[in-house]
Amino acid sequence: MNVWNGKSTEWFRHIANFMILTGFWIIGCMPIVTIGPSTAAAFAVIREWQLNKNDSVIQSFFQLFRVHFKQGFWIGNGWILAGLILSADLYVVLHLESSWKFMFISLIGTSFLLWLLVGTALFPCLIHYQKTGWPLVKASFLLTFSDIQTAIGIMLFWFAGLLLFWYSPVLILACTVLIFYVTFRFSIRSFEKLEKRGQITFLQ
Repeated sequence: MNVWNGKSTEWFRHIANFMILTGFWIIGCMPIVTIGPSTAAAFAVIREWQLNKNDSVIQSFFQLFRVHFKQGFWIGNGWILAGLILSADLYVVLHLESSWKFMFISLIGTSFLLWLLVGTALFPCLIHYQKTGWPLVKASFLLTFSDIQTAIGIMLFWFAGLLLFWYSPVLILACTVLIFYVTFRFSIRSFEKLEKRGQITFLQ
């Protein structure tokens, strides 16, 4: 039996595609400010894999990087900046000596949770529905709370990735595209479920 035929070849091709996409995602993120466009391109390539059965990586990544550069730049950096601001606020509040401390922690903690939950839908919504700017943020918020179970599931998966990063930063770099893949797969299932129920007419 030739092990290079059939399913064996299919698996090797998938593994190679994940490795190549991971490499290009890392290269695209190197200027730091291009983390958003590189992530958007990676999600767009994954969408091509899942919905259009197009397993191209190199050509697709560079093409989709250009297509989604502007929105990926603003959405990605805006989301990261919001997270940094919330983290800084939480750090300051934790060192406050005030009777209002608990209230501030609760407020920032709630905002942080909302930031995480909405973040689970930002890039999938950007790529799949071609929403941009404020309509993208609004649609991501509504989609998140239309299927909160999926959003929480994705967020827990992210926390598992964070634990992996704590154990070994090299491993998280190797698994980032896999995390994107699972995130988008769950998001698509959520979108399809909500579309069948007629619950996302606000995207039209």
